[in-house]
Amino acid sequence: MTTLYDIAKFCDAFEEQVSAINHLEPESVPDKDSCHIQLYKKSLVMSAIDTLAGLRFTKENYKELNQQNKKRFVRFIAEFADWKNGPFISVPYLFEQMARRDLKENDLYEYLRDRLLVHEEDGEGVSLHIEDVDILAVDLFELAKTEYEEQLILKSQHYSLFYEYKNCKTNTLRESGGVMETFQYAHPNYYSGDKSEHHGLIQWQLSYPLAHFNSLFSQSLKNMRKYFIKADINPYLLVDDS
Repeated sequence: MTTLYDIAKFCDAFEEQVSAINHLEPESVPDKDSCHIQLYKKSLVMSAIDTLAGLRFTKENYKELNQQNKKRFVRFIAEFADWKNGPFISVPYLFEQMARRDLKENDLYEYLRDRLLVHEEDGEGVSLHIEDVDILAVDLFELAKTEYEEQLILKSQHYSLFYEYKNCKTNTLRESGGVMETFQYAHPNYYSGDKSEHHGLIQWQLSYPLAHFNSLFSQSLKNMRKYFIKADINPYLLVDDS
């Protein structure tokens, strides 16, 4: 068999596995538990993406990177998933984190507040597109005055928030004003909630739908197929080193 044949076989098998995940339909699941099924499916798709990351950045060639799983995963998504909003900072999430830590007397907090005030009259039950509110980190670093503020900025990047699904940490994120599982439409959006007790504005909660996970996986697999072909790599020979 040729390398091209093995590449096609490997990628097709991967695609079939993720397709099977999406068609999982557990019997007799109460409506109140449906979000847990969605979360479980997302976690499985995340594992598939992480496996691809391990094949791209093998332990043999990327020893230090493989000691930092989050860094490896984020780099892979950034290079292979073609997620245009991935590099952006979640303004609602960052604003919530700063308010909860009482970091309000600074230029960064004021900038975030002004950016969200524009949408304060949108009302309850509406959605807000990521591209309408979020911003690149480089524009926020100019306002940050401490290393801690810069760390909060990076932790609020969509790549970083998305990674939390790998270990099903959404409860932690939700409690800190992060993601939610209620709305599962085609694209990631923010959904308006109650007024936050920490800053008095609408608390916009972020939703990454299952379709978004599938899209990132499909694009990553497509680009990995190209990578294998261009580098003439048989993916089956990498399995033991990933």
